[in-house]
Amino acid sequence: MKHLLIAIAACMALGATAQQDANVYASGLKATQVNGNKFKISFTLNAPATAVDLMVGGKTFNLGAAGKGQNTVEVTLEGVNGQNLPWSLTATGVPNTSTEPVKVEDKTTNDNLDFAYARSVAIDNDVESPYFGRIYVAESGHTATGRTSNGLYVYNAAFEDILGQGNDPFTGNAGFEAASASPQRVFVAKDALYLCDWSDSHPGVWKADPADLNKDFTPIFAGENYNGTGLLVNREGGDSVAIAGSIVSIWVDGEGDNTVLYTFDEDYVGPAGFSKTILQYNIGQAQTPWMQAPSAVVFDNVDHLEQNGSTCIIPDATGWWISQYRWSEVAELPALIHYNTSTGMVDFNSAIADPNGAMVGNSMQAGLAINEEGTLMAIANSDYIRIFEVGETSDGAPLLTQKYRFAHGMENNRVWSLAFDVAGNLYQANDQNAGLAIFALPTDDNSYTTPASAAQAITVEGTMPGVPGDVDGNGSVGVEDVNAVINVMLGKAQNPLADLSGNGSVGVEDVNAVINIMLGKN
Repeated sequence: MKHLLIAIAACMALGATAQQDANVYASGLKATQVNGNKFKISFTLNAPATAVDLMVGGKTFNLGAAGKGQNTVEVTLEGVNGQNLPWSLTATGVPNTSTEPVKVEDKTTNDNLDFAYARSVAIDNDVESPYFGRIYVAESGHTATGRTSNGLYVYNAAFEDILGQGNDPFTGNAGFEAASASPQRVFVAKDALYLCDWSDSHPGVWKADPADLNKDFTPIFAGENYNGTGLLVNREGGDSVAIAGSIVSIWVDGEGDNTVLYTFDEDYVGPAGFSKTILQYNIGQAQTPWMQAPSAVVFDNVDHLEQNGSTCIIPDATGWWISQYRWSEVAELPALIHYNTSTGMVDFNSAIADPNGAMVGNSMQAGLAINEEGTLMAIANSDYIRIFEVGETSDGAPLLTQKYRFAHGMENNRVWSLAFDVAGNLYQANDQNAGLAIFALPTDDNSYTTPASAAQAITVEGTMPGVPGDVDGNGSVGVEDVNAVINVMLGKAQNPLADLSGNGSVGVEDVNAVINIMLGKN
């Protein structure tokens, strides 16, 4: 409440009109030691914060208010001491008390959101990633915006051009063509980026290194484009083996040798005799192009419910959500289904769940997203975005309950891609010069705690606490110090003060030592 009153008073003093900002979070966390226990803490905010709090060594340090974009604050970590200490930042903003999601940014407020044919927006939501918070946009029709060619654009969480690419996309010498689906979508995996191409003339998937996007992108597939249809085949040895087709949506699990690529393929015909299948490729490190049949056909489209190539796929614990472009859905051609991989059956069909069409109705270009927690789903149609709470029925089938339905207000009605960030903001990508838009979901608690990655753990050379048993450095000995020792025992934290016995390890004897100090026995 205090921060809200301060923000309101500031707006009144300046004669300003309140403008809703995105739900705030910090990314790009970095700690640089100045000397001893003095550090420079750097971070990027996607929106202004009324307060930023640093938590380290059991203590909280208020870094004050901070603006949208890149920030650096110098702080002295009084009373903190230890090696490889984990830390985090909590960013707090003004509550968003609206009754529905609010558009907070689009191409009219930020030129970086101006795209001609934005076919994909994807966000790195992995807090352990060195690129956590980065936003990736696939542009596949550059001509109307001044952008020089089709390819990949990269921004930080504040939608700033941090790599200085301007209007020049990263292309990785992949040969993306002047076609409106080349590239089509970008996917953020654990250790790489993947871009797919849905054009018949240039089908495939390419792998890119987020650490150096100037390097060549690695092609995942090779083969001959069969009669220019988009189907890649391998004719070596006299046989014709179908490899992959033009690909509209991808998903990647695992990393390194355990990397598995899933594709929604427009051209590959599965065992049931239908195309529009989900295929699995156990690509591993993908050091040489894949030249064989898929590792598995995950979704065979046996009921022929998928007939439009404009599709998005997202897995969950039991199977796959599959959206497709439908102007007017019917049970035989629904806008959204869920396929259960265990039963091999479709256990959700949006046209059956709501025969009146109020659940989805139409799904212009099939934009679909699910948040990191798997609790919210967003799907777009020509005029509206609907956000559903994701649950299940008593017999375990998926259940969608509408939470919000709001007009997206974007011209040309063609929503190709949606993405959630970690703080409850929804990003929308349109083509035909409509660009991108960002919507903030309502929240009374506009705050998010971002843990620094393990690589950013800090060593503080401060003053050792003067109270024996004060492991967390707060000046007294209590239950919190017992918990601090136990966390070190469990490998959840590192703190040299936890070794009260001085035997070089942390164990039950150190827990007992703290308890004895609490009881006045030591």
